[in-house]
Amino acid sequence: MRSLVRLALALPLAGLLAVGLTAPAQAGDSAPPNGSVVGDWVKRTAGFAQTVTFDSKGNVYGDAGCNRFKGSYTTTATKIKMGPLASTLKYCEGRMDAEQAFLLALQNAKTYRATDTVLKLTSGSSTLRLRAS
Repeated sequence: MRSLVRLALALPLAGLLAVGLTAPAQAGDSAPPNGSVVGDWVKRTAGFAQTVTFDSKGNVYGDAGCNRFKGSYTTTATKIKMGPLASTLKYCEGRMDAEQAFLLALQNAKTYRATDTVLKLTSGSSTLRLRAS
């Protein structure tokens, strides 16, 4: 009898935990994936924009917040491979940590999910979320 009571209490609790641990959907996340990465994407970081453009010929380029960068990319199904990326070497006070994190997230991306308005680049547990510009 005690086992049935425990089970009756555990099932609703498990359901609540599953709902609570799921990240809430954000605007643009509801469109069916996986569209193309081709296009212009932007991330707003600490008051400045970081941009990336993927063209249809396999080139990637953009502005990491201080320095411009370029490189190549390939995609297959949900996988993406970028790099190596080359960038200019300016120094911008207060932007270098965010820039380095942005460029590393791009280069380390293994999978992507694209809708008309959102591009998510993921490597392990880290996700870079960009909006169409």
